[in-house]
Amino acid sequence: MLERAAISAEVVCLLRQFVQIDTTNPPGNELAAARFLHGVLARDGIPSEIIETAPGRASLMARLEGKERGQALMLMHHLDVVPASADEWSVPPLSGTLKDGYVWARGSIDDKGGGVAELVTLLLLRRLGIPLQHDVVLLGVADEESGGGAGSRWLTEHRKQSFEDVAYILNEGGAILELPGGKVLYSVELAQKAPLWLRVTARGASGHGSSPSPNIASAVLVRALARVADHAFPIVVLPAVQDVFLARATALPPAQRARYEHLQKSLEDATFRRQFLSDPDDASLVRNTLAITMLAGSNKENVISARASAVLDVRLLPGQDPQLVTAEIARLLAEPSLELEPILSWQAHRSEKDTPLFAAIERLARERDPGAVVSPNVIGSFTDCNAFRAIGKTCYGFLPLHIALSELERIHGKDERISVDALSQSVAALLALVRDMETPTGG
Repeated sequence: MLERAAISAEVVCLLRQFVQIDTTNPPGNELAAARFLHGVLARDGIPSEIIETAPGRASLMARLEGKERGQALMLMHHLDVVPASADEWSVPPLSGTLKDGYVWARGSIDDKGGGVAELVTLLLLRRLGIPLQHDVVLLGVADEESGGGAGSRWLTEHRKQSFEDVAYILNEGGAILELPGGKVLYSVELAQKAPLWLRVTARGASGHGSSPSPNIASAVLVRALARVADHAFPIVVLPAVQDVFLARATALPPAQRARYEHLQKSLEDATFRRQFLSDPDDASLVRNTLAITMLAGSNKENVISARASAVLDVRLLPGQDPQLVTAEIARLLAEPSLELEPILSWQAHRSEKDTPLFAAIERLARERDPGAVVSPNVIGSFTDCNAFRAIGKTCYGFLPLHIALSELERIHGKDERISVDALSQSVAALLALVRDMETPTGG
């Protein structure tokens, strides 16, 4: 029997320690986080392997063995976090402050909270002596926030044999969403947009800041960026996205719900389109997006640099051709002298819904939240799931964590936090889900 108070105390203690390890990427330093997980697992007699991919960069893998080889279930999270501006936060971002029933910290939701839920689930499987039909694997992976070159993509290229027996993966990307009106939506990420990160570089003559010409590198770059800054890609409602909004609309009054039954058609109405696109998250699901995220030029106030550059973070809907989109952006920049080079680009892959894992999530919803809707989801960001989908693995973005939509807005923003009660309850739910999948009796 699970002692809720004891589980809650352990979850809070581990999460506060975990978020205090600075794994801000860049540079990452995930080796310190991997060593922390290794020590926690060792106390319960669970062996684990630290896999170093570069100086200071590492992932961790642990495994509980089942009766049969093959068809393993893997619980995955990432160890790195994005930078946080301390002057924007109400608490120090890496403090793990416990306040108002929340743990406040960068990474508390994305993704160390999920990591702790998975870690404690593995510990409980061991402590309770639960018999497993198949192996259960824990993977804490490096470098998710920069594309996985030192993490998931490195592992799937150089350590592919370590995942040969893995059939199903649970990762970040979905949760139990608390919708307006008390409705609950089990949102399971099956597909995501693909990144196309581009560097735009302008070159010109260097010189003194007091004697500029109209064609210095920074001026050429800024004029070109102005031409793409407000570009709106065409609206395309994919069938998977249509399904997402149909599921969400169950929380709306019938009159409003009708708008989402044929979303592509509804978006032809200017008033509805303006309202719908005012939400950046919703807008990102129906078109490609482009954000100018980095700018670089001279490092001295009175020096004209011979080089100026910017980074464009472009996200493509599934099925979009990155070469065609790159050509379109080059046309919009309208400056032949500019250099346009890809930094990160890959095709998006999806997982299918018709699997034992999705069925287990549906059973979990019926048992714990009767009346909840279980819906496949498409997300505008990317996760490590895509690297594993590329090698044929079924990877779902889902943690059975109840979370309000307003809390999701804190991810990558200020005052990121996670509810202690919700995280503790997610451990019990995740344990039930794993037992449903991996115990000989189905629970």
